[in-house]
Amino acid sequence: MFEFPALFKAEFVKRYKRFFTDVIKDGETITVHNPNTGSMKNLLTEGNPVLCSVSDNPARKLSCTLEAMCVNGEWLVVNTMVVNRIAESAINDGEIEELGSVSLCRREYSYDEARLDFYVESDKGKFLIEVKNCTLYDEHTVMFPDAVTTRGKKHLEVLQRAVREGYNACMLYMCQVKRSAFRPAHEIDPAYAAEFEKAKSSGVQILVYYTDFDPEKGTVSLKRMV
Repeated sequence: MFEFPALFKAEFVKRYKRFFTDVIKDGETITVHNPNTGSMKNLLTEGNPVLCSVSDNPARKLSCTLEAMCVNGEWLVVNTMVVNRIAESAINDGEIEELGSVSLCRREYSYDEARLDFYVESDKGKFLIEVKNCTLYDEHTVMFPDAVTTRGKKHLEVLQRAVREGYNACMLYMCQVKRSAFRPAHEIDPAYAAEFEKAKSSGVQILVYYTDFDPEKGTVSLKRMV
């Protein structure tokens, strides 16, 4: 289980210049760092509750970071920089059942001129894992991506080559809400969606989990969604 440092509550105002977000805390507007590089489509409604952390690094231009947002009563972890740390905790804690009993987990593993998020060894073999954070959804389905991603398409291509070389290659989609289904967002990035289907048929394992986030305790665990 992953645990955030101390978080404070605020209200979302606006996002701008990609990495800047204004929030209101105790009646005062402050600017916080937003590490999410996606479009954050369907999340950016003024007045939404948010959770932010505070850094003690004096060299930082913005001392606070946007960590999570509440949309229609559902809390989503939106800090993409922390998603891999959540995934790492889940891998080591045995929360991802397809990996079996893990004996080794390495971050940012170089493979085939690419850098994948994790290399894992377990009683089920050797795994190469790429992680994607999913914040696009409707009433029934979670989707990825929320913007065109040539980098994401390349990761699917690399994982297919890894399958041919004998690895257990996995794409781990971490859904920030629990829904009954997951699919690639073909209407946003048809090239990614086509590569997703190709990767799936080529033996890349599609792992779909959702983040079980407790906003009061600041804890996150992964649970299988579909």
